[in-house]
Amino acid sequence: MAEVTISLRHHPVRDERPCGVCGASFVAAEDSGSRMLGLKTGSQDFTFLLCGGCHSKWSHGHAVRIRSMPES
Repeated sequence: MAEVTISLRHHPVRDERPCGVCGASFVAAEDSGSRMLGLKTGSQDFTFLLCGGCHSKWSHGHAVRIRSMPES
């Protein structure tokens, strides 16, 4: 059986990054609703930044397609 670990936490990002769902550019420090979503599959780790609006949609049941953040 395959295992996937998912974590969701508020994590301040120091530089401007696009939302992994809608692609909106924003300074995460100014967006108090931004969240980092981590997905670990054992062979690959992905980290996503969700703006407050996209996080709200996802947490209320909407399916979203997420793009991984570039390595920093």
